[in-house]
Amino acid sequence: MTDNQTCTVYSWCAETGNHTMHASDYAEAPSPDGYGDRVLPANVMAEDTAPYIGWLDLDLTPTQTRARVTELHRHLDTVGALADIVDGQAPLDPAADLYTVTAPGTDGALIGAEILHLDDPKPGGPIAHLAVYSEQGADADLDVAGADKLIADLENFLPRLRALRNHLATLTPDGATEVRP
Repeated sequence: MTDNQTCTVYSWCAETGNHTMHASDYAEAPSPDGYGDRVLPANVMAEDTAPYIGWLDLDLTPTQTRARVTELHRHLDTVGALADIVDGQAPLDPAADLYTVTAPGTDGALIGAEILHLDDPKPGGPIAHLAVYSEQGADADLDVAGADKLIADLENFLPRLRALRNHLATLTPDGATEVRP
């Protein structure tokens, strides 16, 4: 293998030439810290083992990585809520039953998420569930600005969807959907 020949072992490997440690390019958060350093860098690596994700000073499996990403989503929702406090916006309501997101130019919710309490639950079945739907008239043809707004609105919707999920989980002590005898 020449010094600038690409890796022939892994297609994701960014190393060139003769090497035994395989590593992909880093994925980095788009916002550096206050010192200009990258934050949360992660990459795929492999040496004498199966590939793993190098992140948070750990060697993680895909399942462990997804669990950490979920934890960070919750943390980022909390950080975003701090900005809401400073802006004077109402915080997420932990008891809310409904959140929606619309697209520019639509007459209805593109995505609605609502906790529905069942009037007549079956014995041993759930007493509530999270319904996700779109409303009639929610179709939209978007230009770049409309797509950007929808993306921003969807990013703001995700913490609300997680809040609804968490509300649903509070319906029982163990966090699962409550069942009735």
